[in-house]
Amino acid sequence: MPLHLDNKDIEIIKSLLKDGRKSFRQISRETGITTPTVKARFERLVNIGFIEGVLPVFDFGKVNNTKDIIQIQNINKGKPKKGKEDFHKNANNKIFEEVDRIEEKITNGLAINLECDYCHGPVLGKPRVLKFADLERFFCCNSCKTDYNEKYKGRIESIKRRYEGKSEIEI
Repeated sequence: MPLHLDNKDIEIIKSLLKDGRKSFRQISRETGITTPTVKARFERLVNIGFIEGVLPVFDFGKVNNTKDIIQIQNINKGKPKKGKEDFHKNANNKIFEEVDRIEEKITNGLAINLECDYCHGPVLGKPRVLKFADLERFFCCNSCKTDYNEKYKGRIESIKRRYEGKSEIEI
């Protein structure tokens, strides 16, 4: 059974699309969602694999070295048309066009297919969830959940201890 995004998830994602460097507190202020909820929702989206990372957007107009521009050009497989200014405008336009396309696709009720964290098969029906520290792992069946828990028992306990240590220090 896929996980459906709700309005809170959408607001958080759209806020991150505007600036991926924002703190959870900044997103909270912008969206009106509490900071702990923003953090929990973000971590859930990361844990299910929908958010794989937050990437920087580069202003190629600030690059002064022609060699750097050519390297960047080769990475993006683009060709500057006339000069580096055109290349920078073209690169920035492509980034903003992609952000616009992403924003259009992210709507309320968007269903995200879950993958079992143990067998990597599809999670059909309600997922079995293993929560520890600030992490969640999703499984297709109780057998996978139990096997995962046994296989990674030491690592899970270590993460729990580190997380509990952070909580005590923050208080």
